[in-house]
Amino acid sequence: MSDTATRNSDVLHIAFGVDENYLRPMGITIVSIIENNPGLELVFHVFISSISSASRVRLDRLERMFARPVNLHLVDEMLDVKDPASGKGQAHISKAAYIRLLIPEALRDFTDRVLYLDADILCVGDISGLLHLDIDGRTAAVIRDAGAESKRAGLVKKGQTLDNYFNSGVLYIDIPRWIERAVTSRALEKIADPVLDLRYSDQDALNLVLDGDVRFIDKGWNHQYGLTGKLKKGRVGMDVPSDTKFVHFIGPMKPWRSWNPHQSKELFLRYQALSPWAGEALDDNFSPREIYVYSRFMYRSMFQQGRWLSGLIWYGKFLHRKHKEG
Repeated sequence: MSDTATRNSDVLHIAFGVDENYLRPMGITIVSIIENNPGLELVFHVFISSISSASRVRLDRLERMFARPVNLHLVDEMLDVKDPASGKGQAHISKAAYIRLLIPEALRDFTDRVLYLDADILCVGDISGLLHLDIDGRTAAVIRDAGAESKRAGLVKKGQTLDNYFNSGVLYIDIPRWIERAVTSRALEKIADPVLDLRYSDQDALNLVLDGDVRFIDKGWNHQYGLTGKLKKGRVGMDVPSDTKFVHFIGPMKPWRSWNPHQSKELFLRYQALSPWAGEALDDNFSPREIYVYSRFMYRSMFQQGRWLSGLIWYGKFLHRKHKEG
């Protein structure tokens, strides 16, 4: 893998913080970006605590297949920070999420700006507009969180003050300003504060530290797409606005589940087929929450199709899971 520094303003640096479980989704994210931006000069950065030899081989192959640098950055485990999975309802968030806080410092010799992305994102549009985006002298360009009001209210109840609330899955960062304002250390202090007890960990912390120092940009840069809500309503088609650049699959349900009946799975498979992970089986694990949502979707779907016996079987599974969750 490459290890080349460049400050060319026509090069877009894109960084991820992942663990082994998210390497494949991240790889598919990279493929989707390249496929939708074939003429864009891109440099990718992968931050991870440890990586298997098989995954190294795949990343090397990814770099060769698309002739785009993929820089691997190994970081130490942040053992002094509480596990984000301890937050209520946040078990799907990996400790790797904290790695995003280290990225600006690590890339200070590579570039002055970096686009941070979560690994549960697919690119569906032209992102070249970021190269010359004016962020008004702020530390980052961000996109409002889909649940901004409730998350902001939760922090206000803790005695905090902030004007708005952004989703930290897509951050376009001015690195010198981030470092000048000591964002990393200040955010880690917020996370470790037992009095604050932040529910959304580093996302809450970044909102508090960067309040008033971000530029909010169009939601097409981070179209937050909850598969749980879609399936509850029986909606299986990809319904995103035409100006969407990134589709961010928020929540515990992801497009790479083998049982996923949503069209997002086909979109994921389309890009996977072009990658070093081509032909690899999708994830067939269920979380308890996913079993609940999927069984609800299936019994309704079976009844609508007149498949009464199958519908009753799935309805029984749904009631069983509902009873357990209750």
